[in-house]
Amino acid sequence: MSYEQGMDDLEEYPIGIRVRILAAQVKASANLTTWVFLNKGEMFFSTCVHEKEFLSFLKLGKCLDFLYESEKGWTRPVILSDPLGMIWLAESGYVQDEGKERNKERAEQAEEGQGILTVIGPLFLSRTSIRQIEETLRSSSYSIRMRREMMRTLAEVPVISMSAVNQYAKILHYTLTSRPIQTSDFIYQDEATRRLTIGEERESSVQYHSLERVVQDEKLILQAVKDGNLDYRQIMEQGSNYQPEISSNTGDVLRDGKNSVLIFTALCSRAAMEGGLPVAMAKEIEMRYITEAEKCETITKLKSLKNLMLDEFVHKVRESKENPMISKTTQQCCDYIRTNVLRPLTVEEIAKEMGYTTYYFTKKFYKEMGIKVTDYIKQARIEYAKIALLTTKKSIQEISDSLQFGTRNYFSKVFHEIVGMTPAAYREKTGKEEKEQ
Repeated sequence: MSYEQGMDDLEEYPIGIRVRILAAQVKASANLTTWVFLNKGEMFFSTCVHEKEFLSFLKLGKCLDFLYESEKGWTRPVILSDPLGMIWLAESGYVQDEGKERNKERAEQAEEGQGILTVIGPLFLSRTSIRQIEETLRSSSYSIRMRREMMRTLAEVPVISMSAVNQYAKILHYTLTSRPIQTSDFIYQDEATRRLTIGEERESSVQYHSLERVVQDEKLILQAVKDGNLDYRQIMEQGSNYQPEISSNTGDVLRDGKNSVLIFTALCSRAAMEGGLPVAMAKEIEMRYITEAEKCETITKLKSLKNLMLDEFVHKVRESKENPMISKTTQQCCDYIRTNVLRPLTVEEIAKEMGYTTYYFTKKFYKEMGIKVTDYIKQARIEYAKIALLTTKKSIQEISDSLQFGTRNYFSKVFHEIVGMTPAAYREKTGKEEKEQ
């Protein structure tokens, strides 16, 4: 038997058997309940343990009424939501006798409205919170005892991502019709339901990329501390307005803020020591700000303290790096380059910014730093590239383009000359080592 013949055989099975197989599968995979209703809303069967309670939710939320508003049934997956934020999937299926005329009979039955309604749910999307549900129930006319019972029942509702919901809807459609369907062909109960479900997909993506950006910005700020870069505020402004956060949530905003600042202070202290600040001095500054952070009574004071701490670490590292052989102008030039690595820098532009002719500036920079300006720019860009490779999912080509290298091959060549390995090897080796630590 060929693969295609095997697929065609799906239609040989009565729709009732197909739906029961589907019900068993979604129950086993995600603890999702399946409901089957006859034409006039009479329930045929369900796999729900709390059948009575959830059937009342389905009816009270007007989801069942909406499904039966269509006289001819729904021939595509329908996504519904109720006032509690629970999501339901539904589609109509039409029972037919076996035989060669089954497609014709299906069409005739569809016209007559002879069929069954299959519903999968309820489920919560990951963004739905228990607090939202409690507030909704509190505003209802239910008694305290009934609300508690409902909350205990709702605790068993599975939480599923929107991408998984879309997959179950496609499986439901294929079970009923033996035909694939695209997500764009789904039907939504109303515009609010569409916004809720589409918003879930976007929020997951945004949250992921926001976290990725925060990690990258944190690395850049700590690099500025390590370099003693007095232009660190400009780096912060170019980023995502970074504020150090922690994933835990105690429910006390001020306590969470203090925990966040304590962690960030320790990270800045370590970066400062790596930048050449004496250990004793770094630890003294760290402990002083930790003590002051614990005394803060408001978030505003805490943020001000964090800014003072960051500023002191940067200036102390700069002072420790200052060399009588390196002029203030050259130090400012190094800061300017590190702050503007994403821009197409030229020696002429930098010389003009510093107030010198190109010839005099290049000679002065090489004499004091022992390296050409162009090579220093490359080194600064490679330092940024190392951070991007470890903290983002950007491709090597994207990182190369953002750092003005022109081509990926040239970027890889310069990276290998400075770091001793290719960008791909660095990402794999260093990323693996950080995970193991």
